Amino acid sequence: MATIHKRGDMPAIPGIGPGLPLVALAGRPNAGKSTLFNRITRHGRAIVSAIPGTTRDLNVLTSEHQGRRFAVIDSGGLELHQKHGLSERVVSEALKAAASADLVIFVADGRAGLSAADSEALELIREVGRPLLLAVNKLDSPALDWAAAEFHRLGVERLFPISAAHGRGIEELLDAVVELLPADGVSSAAPVDLRIALIGRPNVGKSSLTNRLAGAERSIVDTTPGTTRDPVDVRIRSGNQELILIDTAGIRRPARVQGELEQHAVRRAIEVIRRAEVLLLVVDASEGITDQDARLARLVETENRALIVICNKWDLAARAGRKQAAFTRDAHQRFPFLEFAPLIYTSATTGDGVRDILAQALEVGANFRATFQTAHLNRILAQASASMDPPVVAGRRLNLLYVTQIGASPPRLMFFSNLERDVPAHYIRFLENRFRAALGLSGTPLRLMFRKRGAVKREYNEAKDAGPNE
Repeated sequence: MATIHKRGDMPAIPGIGPGLPLVALAGRPNAGKSTLFNRITRHGRAIVSAIPGTTRDLNVLTSEHQGRRFAVIDSGGLELHQKHGLSERVVSEALKAAASADLVIFVADGRAGLSAADSEALELIREVGRPLLLAVNKLDSPALDWAAAEFHRLGVERLFPISAAHGRGIEELLDAVVELLPADGVSSAAPVDLRIALIGRPNVGKSSLTNRLAGAERSIVDTTPGTTRDPVDVRIRSGNQELILIDTAGIRRPARVQGELEQHAVRRAIEVIRRAEVLLLVVDASEGITDQDARLARLVETENRALIVICNKWDLAARAGRKQAAFTRDAHQRFPFLEFAPLIYTSATTGDGVRDILAQALEVGANFRATFQTAHLNRILAQASASMDPPVVAGRRLNLLYVTQIGASPPRLMFFSNLERDVPAHYIRFLENRFRAALGLSGTPLRLMFRKRGAVKREYNEAKDAGPNE
């Protein structure tokens, strides 16, 4: 049986702003907690499936009703008497969430009816001593409300027939939530300075690293590949910076994605790449960087996001005789496009190297958003042109007249010249390397574009006006 956690024994759950009230959703598997979570938070982030046990990690988002802001936490199903170690941990995390909450909504399946397992699960929730509401879900019309009657036997004073899928009864439930929230619990979380997501193949240590960085057990860690399904957001502080860490499901090659749940999880992980600014690609250093790791890195680059490669399990690689310098050299030889991304060598098990991750992520995030004076960019261009003659294209020598920055996140540079097409790839790489080195742009993509000055004079003026001021 899982340990019962009392509220006074529990640390604050990372990701929740100070003073923000917390509403926890609890109940047995497949009662509809994740659907209700998505409905209350007006967000489709929690994976919804008819397969019991879909939700494993704690999932936190803020919501608002009648002008009151609060956090909502979706937890795994309270499936008792299971011998599988992972089920035990899911139950433990759900009880932690309930113990940390200001209010618990116990979600029951009205179609399935009241069972002894519902009664047992509710007794566990009662033991944490938090205010309690009972939501009898999956009653899609008033004609089905009779099915909620038997749930009065559970002895919960406030019972609400609802349909999370169709929105029925949700307003009444949220009215009761707001009524029971602590009066002094309204406060806004600090604005987020940077969103950082961990991605990678299954079982490379993403959740273990998330827990190390957050200083709390937010993601369930298990040796079974694919333990994490929902993206897990964790709000942490580093110095004076407010950060969001996002742990994601492991992404396999498309041919190896198995089943409805894993397909959902992979799609969500790809969505997270677009939501984050800095991506931490976690690789298993004991195996080396694989082709699938490289595909994920390419996906990050395609989505114009910053990238850091986390070489995790380095303790195992070091015991096998691997050296960091040789590992880095081999990675760059096999995958030259990764040279812009810093490599950090870590062990989530021992903690070695983990403290370097956030400092590097903040630096890369600053590079991702950086803007530069036009005069400085043109000095770099002059030095680059002097060190290597521009190539001849179709019988005409390329003449780069001017460069200006036209955007950030990631930095984008526009070169005005006598040509705009067929600039050789090797010369574009040369310019990128020179500007990246001169501007210190480690970890971020750098986009170079070329325009013919005479033919696009209007574009030139608009780009110059839009660029950073000198």
